[in-house]
Amino acid sequence: ATAFVMPLAGTNATEIIAGLERSANFLKGLVAREVQLRNTPNLVFALDDSFDRADRITALLTRPEVARDLRPQAAEAKTLTNNGADDE
Repeated sequence: ATAFVMPLAGTNATEIIAGLERSANFLKGLVAREVQLRNTPNLVFALDDSFDRADRITALLTRPEVARDLRPQAAEAKTLTNNGADDE
């Protein structure tokens, strides 16, 4: 089982992942005692980069040339929603 990890403040990620990997067998034992499974999976730790990816997407969407292209679609969707509500 892969556990995606994001250290607080995003610092020392390499050291934290290494420490978790060193403790993987101990943590696996804790999981085995708490969760009833036929076989307890090996634990693998990976850095969670979803926050970085989300920040990149947000930065792209807020760029003026992209935001300009998105505004008409939002206005059209609102118009379609309002027209659909009037029909009911």
